[in-house]
Amino acid sequence: MVKIRHFILSLFVLIAHAVIGQEPTYLPYAIDSSFYRQVDSKVNDYMHSKKTFPAAVILATKDGKVVFEKAYGVQQRYDMGKSLKQTFATTPETLFDMASCTKVLATTQSIMKLCYEGKIDLKEKVTTYLPNFGQGGKEKITIEQLLTHTSGLAQWRPFYLYTNQKSKVLELIENEVLKFKDGKVHYSDLGFQTLGFIIEAVTGKAMDIYVETQLFASLGMLHTKYLPLQKGITKNEIAATSWGNPFEKQMIDEEHYPGFSYDCTKDKEAFEKFTLWREYTLVGEVNDGNAGMANAGVAGHAGLFARAKDIAILGQLMLNGGIYNDIRLYDEETLNLFTTNHTGNAKRGLGFELNASYMGKFSSMATFGHSGFTGTHLIFDKIHNVQIIILTNKQNNGLNKAKSYPSTYSFAREIAEIFQKKLF
Repeated sequence: MVKIRHFILSLFVLIAHAVIGQEPTYLPYAIDSSFYRQVDSKVNDYMHSKKTFPAAVILATKDGKVVFEKAYGVQQRYDMGKSLKQTFATTPETLFDMASCTKVLATTQSIMKLCYEGKIDLKEKVTTYLPNFGQGGKEKITIEQLLTHTSGLAQWRPFYLYTNQKSKVLELIENEVLKFKDGKVHYSDLGFQTLGFIIEAVTGKAMDIYVETQLFASLGMLHTKYLPLQKGITKNEIAATSWGNPFEKQMIDEEHYPGFSYDCTKDKEAFEKFTLWREYTLVGEVNDGNAGMANAGVAGHAGLFARAKDIAILGQLMLNGGIYNDIRLYDEETLNLFTTNHTGNAKRGLGFELNASYMGKFSSMATFGHSGFTGTHLIFDKIHNVQIIILTNKQNNGLNKAKSYPSTYSFAREIAEIFQKKLF
């Protein structure tokens, strides 16, 4: 039944592409060779000396033209810790697991479009769209609070310990008790999972079908999608990520890793009974446990796969005020609303991170974007009409001595500043 459903959904996407008749219309090129030596040196340092990631794709644009695009390394260096003898070189067409960048590439974009069309009101309570949500003190939460991470919802819960059905995930979220009542920013995957369910309720379409047919297909972004292996993409086209889910195991294992992450004491019994851990290297299968194991690969907080040149189209649409090649998703007023600081020192717009450290010290005050746990970073500067897209797969190098993954924040910041010094 599941395979039949995926076939029908894939057919729906193909039909939509055919009806729209849109072929990829990538940004024009104005390559600036002066960047290459500096960027190559920085990438080689992090890739080989610091062993931060095995693969990277970097793309930068200025005034709607690509000034730099290059791929580095191999798409998969390790398989469950074993070094591979045969590898595939990373190319500019390589897809990466976007992790939390899904929040702004799919979910926030959908909410922006639906707001522009008058189908969603940011000030409206979540219960208007999900009537059973108003339990456990959550009855007053608004769409805007979900977008700014000020709803008070828990940051994370291991829902996959309890279900592998999306409908049950929604029930679990509806039954959650409000965790924070201080009105402050508490970054919450649950909030964006909830937004994904709201999009489905409003549109009547599965999240992946809505974003792929109503947003991406119209722009020619045909290689940005959920569940890529079920939609015509092969493993040889995708950068590998983690060796199963060792980090998430540690997050839940309060006996062996007490205080490692969020308090999962109440999940102890479910954790001990859980037998469905993915004990293989993930390629084309979303790393995030809740997206991959509980939500069948499609969620509002994670699950999207994309390649840099597709992202650049959507990025340019935002820098253009919501329009690209006569395709309008929303207007400039909507874009400005979503990229304005709504949280003071927390520097958050609606969905977007604003002027984060990885965006570079030379970025303007009108810079927005997001980062992803897999090592992905998106930087869009409205004032300078510049975007910098940095995609890596740091998880394929495995956990470090601290039982964590290496950070790519410094790498992204240093790369961003190379471009900013020359383009601004």
